[in-house]
Amino acid sequence: MYPITLLVSSCFLFSILAALIKFISIHIDPIQQSFFRNFLAVFILAPFLFNQKFLIKYRSNIGLLILRGLFGGITMILLFKAYSLIPLSQAMAISFSTPLFMYFGSVFIFKEKNDFFKTFFLVSGFIFTILIIRPNLGIELGSILALISAITHACAGLLVKKLSHEENVITLMFSMVILMTPITFIPSIYIWKSVDSFMIFSLLFSLAIIATLGNYFWTKAISISKLTNIMPFDFSKLIFSTILGFVFFHEKIDLMTTICGIGLIICNSLIAGKIKNEKV
Repeated sequence: MYPITLLVSSCFLFSILAALIKFISIHIDPIQQSFFRNFLAVFILAPFLFNQKFLIKYRSNIGLLILRGLFGGITMILLFKAYSLIPLSQAMAISFSTPLFMYFGSVFIFKEKNDFFKTFFLVSGFIFTILIIRPNLGIELGSILALISAITHACAGLLVKKLSHEENVITLMFSMVILMTPITFIPSIYIWKSVDSFMIFSLLFSLAIIATLGNYFWTKAISISKLTNIMPFDFSKLIFSTILGFVFFHEKIDLMTTICGIGLIICNSLIAGKIKNEKV
């Protein structure tokens, strides 16, 4: 149950992160926020990195670490661009295909057992998510960018799984933010706005802390568990996001959202009950 707790905790933190991004976006563009999230995370992680005996245990992993960072940066840029081209609900719906790509990628790449029970409830969770968001999907540039970002995000997750057998979680996280800092800085130049308020800087720093902690839980969960066991729980962030949207942004929760949200909870609970005694 420990990996599941880590993943659900990361989903909760990422939901808080999304709400914080939405609030700060009144003052600072989300793309510029992404730069500060990575830039400040470098300083947050550095003390933990220097306490390690080895910065990178195996030099042969340097290429994969760079590739993982590039996938992360590409994912962020494509997704933010998609947000500007298509409705947010549509982009969110497409991004929820990431757990599916990671699940089936783990089956084909890492040869994890394809359990019918887990597959059924993963697909069910995806359907419940689509029903909650009810996007008006169409073939357009924004949709294509969002889909590509979902694939690159899944690739980043699969690389984390592969690298976690040999490298420390902190190393994986630091290599990501050190690469994503310049990647996200380039598009930020064109929409840059000076941060001249202590309150805004404090919010940006809080954003970096929450994102770093959420990423730690997510990376740790992936590193110690089978992806087929934990990916269905990635949909729980929709439940948290719905609640936060209702409480802080007065977004309405209709009957369909309630029913499908309960369905997501049931799916996750059934999978948790099945695998709680499995050795991961």
